[in-house]
Amino acid sequence: MGNYCGGLWCGGSDDDENASNEDLMRQYKGPSSDSLLRTVKNPDVGSLIEIEHEAKQNFHDKFILGRKLGSGSFATVYECGEIATQKTYACKVYDRHQLDAGALECALTEPFLLRRMYHPGIVRCQGFYKEDNMYILVMEELRGGDVFDKLREMKDDIHERDVCRLVKMFLEALTYIHARNIVHRDLKLENLMLDSPSPTSSTLKIVDFGFAIQLPHKEATLTEVLGTPGYMAPEVIQGGPYGKPADVWSAGVIVYTLLCGYPPFHHDRIKNIQTLFRSICCGFYFFDSVYWSDISLEAKDLVSKMLRVNPAERCVHY
Repeated sequence: MGNYCGGLWCGGSDDDENASNEDLMRQYKGPSSDSLLRTVKNPDVGSLIEIEHEAKQNFHDKFILGRKLGSGSFATVYECGEIATQKTYACKVYDRHQLDAGALECALTEPFLLRRMYHPGIVRCQGFYKEDNMYILVMEELRGGDVFDKLREMKDDIHERDVCRLVKMFLEALTYIHARNIVHRDLKLENLMLDSPSPTSSTLKIVDFGFAIQLPHKEATLTEVLGTPGYMAPEVIQGGPYGKPADVWSAGVIVYTLLCGYPPFHHDRIKNIQTLFRSICCGFYFFDSVYWSDISLEAKDLVSKMLRVNPAERCVHY
């Protein structure tokens, strides 16, 4: 069998591949997934247990791991090649026995939700697998990288119309998510990816649904404080009830940053996270004319409506 080598299929030793896979599959005995899941408060815990039980167990028969693409708190992302088709995908690999209840919930929530969503602006799930010591989520590979890095790379060749095209795709995908009573809870620039290297023609995709949750009904609210500090809505920081409008706030931070190149709540007066949170809860941001003079009034108006401190007044229709 040929080895997968950074996007190319080439001859090589299966022993090398097997050795690297064995390194990933360290033996460790811990609590069962079912017992951990029964401690979480997710209303879909029964469905998460079902997802865990139904996970396929033949990943290494179908795929070969390639180069490492990145890593996070709970998982490492690799490129992988499908043996039968020689297509490339991205896969998120979790060490099963190093996951606490919260991390396990994140690992299973993502495939649970992605299987239920079909939209061009949301990363596609290709399969979910369970090996002795790993969970593996296989997804489409997004070769364009994250949106902000790509725009920064091409800043001299990008116009407001190009940014607005990406913003439109992002908000259409977010509308789709919210129509299904799903709250993402970790919208940020790093979780917006492009499917090809050109931001002027590629499709934007929302990724990373580990913190997301599907509400039992549209009026349901949440109280768990989580997210990325610079993107968190005031009501999340304050520990009050929140819902889909919290995502709208995070989206407002994203749109602001894409339009001008810097985030709304990171300026000279902010020295630490406490000051950051106070600025967010007071809605203390502004449109610096040096960076915003060429931005349309319509774009500024959209940002202003998305970054209203009171969630009841926040724009929910774009």
